[in-house]
Formats: sequence, C-alpha cells, structure tokens
Amino acid sequence: MKPAFCLLIPACILVLCPAAVAQDAALASQLARAYGAWRAAMQSGDAKAWAAAITMHRQVTTRNLIVSQRKNWPAAVFEVPLDPPDISSLRLLEADAVGETAHLLFFGRVDMGGGPGVIPESVLMLKFFNERGTWKFDSSKLLRLDDQPEIAQQIKAGGRLDFLDYPEFTPPGKSPPVPKICGIPDHVTGCTFQSLGYQTRMIINGHDYPVMTDHAEKIFVIGGLKNGANEIILEVKPVEIPPEGIRLLQLDFFVLAGKEGRQPVRVFHYEKNDPNLTGTQRLTLTITPEILSKGL
Repeated sequence: MKPAFCLLIPACILVLCPAAVAQDAALASQLARAYGAWRAAMQSGDAKAWAAAITMHRQVTTRNLIVSQRKNWPAAVFEVPLDPPDISSLRLLEADAVGETAHLLFFGRVDMGGGPGVIPESVLMLKFFNERGTWKFDSSKLLRLDDQPEIAQQIKAGGRLDFLDYPEFTPPGKSPPVPKICGIPDHVTGCTFQSLGYQTRMIINGHDYPVMTDHAEKIFVIGGLKNGANEIILEVKPVEIPPEGIRLLQLDFFVLAGKEGRQPVRVFHYEKNDPNLTGTQRLTLTITPEILSKGL
C-alpha cells in the first residue's frame, strides 16, 4: 500500500556502490550540520543565527505569514508550540541531493515536545536547498506510522525499502522561487477557495498561490487586504467532470473583525459554473467602512 503522508515528503533512491555510499555519508554530514545550526538558533531564540541557517525561501515565507497575522517579526518565529527534534537518536535511512535540493530521511520516535504520552514511530524528512554553494535547512515533514505498520516492519527488517520508489520520493532538483515580501496588512484575511471542474491559479495583490484543480481549501491571505481596491487575478481552465459531477468556481473572503467574540466579516463573494469560463479573470475587491461594518 502506498504510504499516506501528513504532509508531502520528498525523498530519494538508495545507492549501494561504495563510492556513492561515501558520497552520501559526506552529504549526510553536511546536511546534519546545517540542520544543527538551525536547531540551535531555534533553541536559543537567536534571530540572526536563524536567518543565517535557513533558506531565503523559508525565511521570507515565514516572515510573510507572521506579518500577515500582524504578529511581531521576528519574535514570533520562536513562539511555535513544538520543539525542533533531536536527530542523533534516529536511524538515518538515506541522504540524497538532486541539483540544488537535498534531504535527510530518518526513522524512529521523533520527539517534538508535544507533551506526555507514547511517541509513535515515524519517518522524518529534513529538506535542504543549496544557496551560493552552502546547504541550508528549509523545512521538515513527518509521516506517522501508527496506521501503516508494514512500513515500520520493512524498515526494521533492513534491505531495500520499496516505498522509496514512489515518484514523490525524489528531490525536485530546483528550489522554489523566493516569494514577494508583503507589507503589514490593513486587515487580516482568510479565504475559502473552491475550484471544482476547473484548474485555477489565483494571485491576490501580487502574491501567487498554488494551482488548484477539483479541490476546495481554506487559504490564509498573505499580506491580508488593504483599504480601497485589492486585485484578484484568476487564471482559469475548465477540466472534464463526470456526468453527475459539480462544476463550481467560488471565492469568499473574510476579514477578521479584531474584536473578541465577533465573527469574521465576509467582504467578497464570487461564484461561476460556466463550462466555457477560461483565461484570465480580473476581479476587484474593494474594502470600505460600510462593507466592514455590514459584510455581505
């Protein structure tokens, strides 16, 4: 059975020749040092060391998320409820690099300081990008094996790990672009986005979001909304749906009221189900005192 991930975890393929094993050991050491530098910065609350240890992509992504919530930057970086895990007691399954991307894959009981109780066996993925010739830590992903004991058994038995042959277990080779830096929002905003029967790319005030196809999701709006006009761009392409399928492109934006006990205010609604809807759709979301007080 193909493993189901809490979050997608890229990985790689085992290489068994002696030269490759030595190369992998050297890579593993470099990546472990990069992760250790980031972990030490998180534990000490050292913002400068954190910025030096993490990729620019993750640094800007984290900053934008914090600023978009009107939280203190960079202090909020160190207010996460979980601890960065110690990898020294975990079993290294593999280290691999493709292009400017790499990862370490571990197995064991990953302790993230979540409180008392039995720590389940998991697969931990640490992801890295190479920036100007230096490996830097980017992010971690976790696969819990509570309901997939066959994977844990396969790992413990040694030998070839079949689950590493799946396509998602290959580093992408190229790191994602560094996002545009956002400003402090006038209004902290969330969005519900339904793209059923369409392939849709959304851009809000210049900030790009992943393409969605036959999917619905709640999205935190990077940079929030500003007073006055806000630009929404939808790049839409219809896709085939079954005879009884639903075709719906729907957007709803909600502004956090900022007052305790008050529900978020819906400030925008867009809905289409036209099978011929295609191309670039440019929408304007205007924030006024009236819309904030009454909503839609």
